Amino acid sequence: MTYNSAHQIADCVRPFADRGPGIRIRVRDNGSTDSTPRVLKQLAADGLIDELILVAEDPGFAVAANDVIARSGADDILLINPDARFTLEGIAALRAAVEAEPDLGLVTPLVYGGDEISVISAGRQPRLWPLFTHYSGLSRLFPNSAMLRGRHLFLSHHADTDQYVEWSSGCVMLMPRTTIDKVGVFTERYFLYADDTEYCQRVLDAGLKIKVLAGVRAFHEVGGSAQEPAVSDNEPVAETTPANELAPANEPIDISTMWGRHLYDYYVRQFRPRALTRLAWRITFAVGLAVRAAVRGVRHPGDAKARHLMKNALAVWRV
Repeated sequence: MTYNSAHQIADCVRPFADRGPGIRIRVRDNGSTDSTPRVLKQLAADGLIDELILVAEDPGFAVAANDVIARSGADDILLINPDARFTLEGIAALRAAVEAEPDLGLVTPLVYGGDEISVISAGRQPRLWPLFTHYSGLSRLFPNSAMLRGRHLFLSHHADTDQYVEWSSGCVMLMPRTTIDKVGVFTERYFLYADDTEYCQRVLDAGLKIKVLAGVRAFHEVGGSAQEPAVSDNEPVAETTPANELAPANEPIDISTMWGRHLYDYYVRQFRPRALTRLAWRITFAVGLAVRAAVRGVRHPGDAKARHLMKNALAVWRV
């Protein structure tokens, strides 16, 4: 799926130029306003895209992903963001992992995002305890403790061995058709964020596993196609105005705080915590981000990422 990704999409699809007949490249563009449609048409003409879908509006990631899944027949699905880089060898490794483990519902490479990103976009579901161990630093101090494992895994401690996780980012993810047949497709409640976390929970509920392969690497230019900077916890920002946003129709939509608002909405809907637990979750999330924002602000005065962190810290109190 693309949106205003003219400067990225060619680098995303070129590594698959020598694909065999067992791999088809399908790209859906969600109403880009830059030169992305023209670039995509040229890539299709050059044989780098097998099926190009151009739509006039941007209904969000889940709607677009579900459309592509519906068009793919009985195929397995490899989701890949336009600002991600992967290889044919990586696809083969993901496929081999699924063949070796029949109960593997989702499998992803280890995705890294440059020197500034210290975490893997995978870990435990956003319940209160994993959120607390992550933002308090306990999960970093005791990385080998299963009890203290947090919302995210750390590259410095978990990048050398395969990991079974409770969620993984959809930026590069192999979805076997057997999983789709059993679990269904993405929820369309969220324009961006939380949709992959929610899907992962349904995979677990179906008795399947989710695995990150340490020996298979992908690069994700976090927030590379967004209009605002990414945050240091590897959570990018939204790119456009959603059609299915949670805010009431008479309120202005703030796309920069989707991450915080959608994650909290998902947490409440999925785990149905009591009022006191919800309050503790909000405090943990808000304080964790606020501290990170303050540290960034001191180190880099006027830093846009610090402002983004603080906006999300405050946003969970407005849901």
